[in-house]
Amino acid sequence: MKTRNITVIGLGRTGTSVGLALKRAIRDVTIVGHDANQERMQVAQSLGAFDAVQSSLGRAAAAADILIITLPADQLENTLAAVGDRVQEHALVLDLSPLKAAGQEWARTYLRQGHFVGAAPVLAASALEDGRRGPESARADLFQNSLICLVPSPTADPQAVETAVTLGSLLGAKPFFLDAAEYDSLVKGVETLPGLVAAAVFRAVTRSTGWRDMLRFAGLPFAVSTSALQDENEIAVMALQDRDATLRWLDAVLAELEEIRQWVAGQESERLSAYLSHLQAERESWLAERRENDWEEHVTPDIKPLSFKDRMLGYRGERDR
Repeated sequence: MKTRNITVIGLGRTGTSVGLALKRAIRDVTIVGHDANQERMQVAQSLGAFDAVQSSLGRAAAAADILIITLPADQLENTLAAVGDRVQEHALVLDLSPLKAAGQEWARTYLRQGHFVGAAPVLAASALEDGRRGPESARADLFQNSLICLVPSPTADPQAVETAVTLGSLLGAKPFFLDAAEYDSLVKGVETLPGLVAAAVFRAVTRSTGWRDMLRFAGLPFAVSTSALQDENEIAVMALQDRDATLRWLDAVLAELEEIRQWVAGQESERLSAYLSHLQAERESWLAERRENDWEEHVTPDIKPLSFKDRMLGYRGERDR
């Protein structure tokens, strides 16, 4: 069966950017958007990201040859449960939410048919500067010169994985592959941990005497360092998935803070300055590498994006259970 309908569930910055990128890359495919927030759907459609929006989650999923989910971790399980008996037999379900092992388990539990593949965009450095999350910040080129991390289960249908690779190339991203458990452990340090640290920083300030006066003068450093709190529900869900990994990251941060505390207590200005200078250089090096975004470690198939228009999704293998 030829791909005729692609549905995107979750119309924040990522989901709306997916719609814009696909509208620019392919023709003869209807791209539909769904979000529980009606205002987000209206904004996304006004930007031209979708041919249509569908307020019914079930109908949006049932019409899709490819179903792309771009939701926070705390919404994924309920969404898969809601669409589990609506997904078509041949459909690819591409999940861009941040929990991969849990996503695979929920897919096995709720999806009656279809082919589930986890994925995560690794955006170019220029895209990291915009901390907005709504559809108004979407860009058709958001995924250009970026990577897409694919996290298929060992039993994933090869044709479904190949279609996910092709879809990533249409967005402008090169694929690479990781195991779900490895991905989740790594993402704890760069997504879950910043959220928990943001919570600790904000609470420490707001529990202090005169905190209202203090917040009056809070500027960009405080706003940026606590911005992860915008995803408060997702942080909690991710922190409790693989609790041991979360505790290891928290212990590592506490050890760093304890060392800093000792230097401050001992007025060891040279050590503290050297420590901060070294880390700033490391950060600049990281940003330079992100600008290159050449992290690929596995050979992936060279699939031409134009072939996607005629790609058939009539899978014959066993569904990913």
